[in-house]
Amino acid sequence: MKVATRPADTKPDVLRRQGQVPGVVYGKNNAPVAVLADTADAGKILHQAGSSSLINLNIEGEGERTVLIKDHQFDPRTGALTHLDFYQVRLDEKIKAEVPLVFEGEAPAIETFDGVLLTSKDKLEVECLPKDLPHEFTLDLSVLQKIDDSILVKNVKAPVGVEILDEPEEVIVVVTPQRAEEVEVAPISEEEAVAGVEATAEKVDGEETPGESGSESKKDE
Repeated sequence: MKVATRPADTKPDVLRRQGQVPGVVYGKNNAPVAVLADTADAGKILHQAGSSSLINLNIEGEGERTVLIKDHQFDPRTGALTHLDFYQVRLDEKIKAEVPLVFEGEAPAIETFDGVLLTSKDKLEVECLPKDLPHEFTLDLSVLQKIDDSILVKNVKAPVGVEILDEPEEVIVVVTPQRAEEVEVAPISEEEAVAGVEATAEKVDGEETPGESGSESKKDE
């Protein structure tokens, strides 16, 4: 990917209107370098590489650097890419990065038992040398045969040289039963409501006032 150095006096909004996206390249023991890239090219690279693939970044006048896309920002109104952070890596030092999870296949428990698939994680944090960094982890949902079947972090097979940092017992995806539908209460008609009130009134009229029976007995004596 080719980028140019960005002059300090340029305004980001002006660059974006010109079809360019501002960014910064930084890393351990490296001074930050402000850069700018073609917005269309940057969008394609972001889509293809994500945050888990190494990129050879050719900085005009600075040479080539091996980087990861560490962060990116979008305009909340238009969805346009507005900024990129590139992290320069050393090929002989381990790095930490987030690797996305990709789900394939279908869980039999969904159709057989009318289950619901709940996903609690969509990426895992790993530590490894840059050359060993996986682009993604693929999980097969066909192993979810019945209700309460799940895939845990410890079930994910990492390549040699890659350590998954998430807790091994954390749930990634699980099949749960359908929630019971709420019982609908039938509406009460006006006639039924009136009848209920009258019945209550008759019951009250027919009851003795507390202590009334005892008082009458004493008078008779």
